[in-house]
Amino acid sequence: MKKLVLSISLILSLTLAYAVKPHFSFFCELQGKEFSELFADSALINQLVKMKVEVRIGLHDFSPERTMTIQKLNQAGIPIVAWLLLPEEEGYWFNMYNGAKAEKRYADFKAWTAENNLKWEGIGIDLELDINDAKLAISHPWQLAWKAYKRLYDDQSIEEGKEVYQRLVSTMKNDGYTVESYLIPFIYEERAKKTTSAQKLMGIIDIKTDIEIPMLYTSALNNPAIIPVYHQKDMPVALGSTGGGVKIEGVELKAITWDNLERDILIASQFTNEIHIFCLETSVQQNFLTKIESIDFSQKTPDIQSEITKQQKINRAIGFIFVIFDHPFLLMVVFLAVIALVSWGLYRLLRMIFRLLKRI
Repeated sequence: MKKLVLSISLILSLTLAYAVKPHFSFFCELQGKEFSELFADSALINQLVKMKVEVRIGLHDFSPERTMTIQKLNQAGIPIVAWLLLPEEEGYWFNMYNGAKAEKRYADFKAWTAENNLKWEGIGIDLELDINDAKLAISHPWQLAWKAYKRLYDDQSIEEGKEVYQRLVSTMKNDGYTVESYLIPFIYEERAKKTTSAQKLMGIIDIKTDIEIPMLYTSALNNPAIIPVYHQKDMPVALGSTGGGVKIEGVELKAITWDNLERDILIASQFTNEIHIFCLETSVQQNFLTKIESIDFSQKTPDIQSEITKQQKINRAIGFIFVIFDHPFLLMVVFLAVIALVSWGLYRLLRMIFRLLKRI
């Protein structure tokens, strides 16, 4: 009887330990030769198979070298999601203005997949701003600011963009694919406030997909509270960045430390059983895969209640700003009124100074 009780206890403890350990996936955004070289390492492939890891591969091209590497991963049984990307001159990520380009990209992807008998777990679409806007933000920020402000009056582009992309998602689903999207987390503030100002300013779109994965990179937003605040029920989260990815005007995403990544993984595991990490190549370089395998998920998660309170205050401020920007004409009137008041104040001040000088 004691042996039976001991066996049941052991099984239960192992089951519970497994239940809290999430399933991991990694993004890989390498181009050309570097992509093939990464997966030329059989030890890496064996480790991915052992960890039952998925890989989300950014498809810059449909070259023979990329094709051979995808086939190699298929043969190894590693699940792959096709993360569709565009050439940089077409925006790179999917946005409000390049829907027709995305449709063409998907048609080329389908033909390439059929021709080479490639296997995919699903398709990922990255809903971000035009990469050329990101470059402009670094090189000519005031030029971008004026460009973005004019977009606040453009209701047509956002409606047309949503229509094109929602049609594309329907086509992908009809072709038998699960479609997932990678989102800037502040889009959830837009939904809560029922505004579109952030989408117009950045040229991004909010569309429905089967799976939504918010990009909760504390290396960029610097607060682990974004994980409990922005995670969506029954959906995965993306953590990072461990470095790498596309460079914008020579600028690369700041890399997260191992201690912070482990902290984020432990926090996220309380809310989801599926965690995506950006990105694979730098995680390999820093031996993060082995460290992830060794995480003790029974340990106590960090207390971040104060950070959550701080993030909630930030979110309220962001939501308020979105509401204000949703009324661009009134915003301009208020802005001009402030300028006029400041100018009038300066004029009165200068007159007073001039009079005082005349008396001397």
